[in-house]
Amino acid sequence: MLHNFCEVATDFPALLRRLKDPAELRKSEVVVQFPFALPVAEEKTEEELARQAEKRREQGKKLQEIAAKTRMERLLQKENDLQYLTNLKETKGTENRREWMVC
Repeated sequence: MLHNFCEVATDFPALLRRLKDPAELRKSEVVVQFPFALPVAEEKTEEELARQAEKRREQGKKLQEIAAKTRMERLLQKENDLQYLTNLKETKGTENRREWMVC
């Protein structure tokens, strides 16, 4: 390939002047195409596509259920915290300062 398509210019400025002409440039143009094979894309059947879509829907439902469970747990924790703080506030008035600070 090197011997077939490469050339060495003995007079480089003369070569540049000659290649200024678009017709001469096209004559000296060499196109080398290497073998190329397109990768084969696997085509999925309607059944496989439907199965994937169903799987995505199920995963979405699971994520929604997990998010709802997490929200519920946070809500319960906040309610418990609120209850604890209200109890603490109510006991402040009935206990003296030293006993209340121990809580």
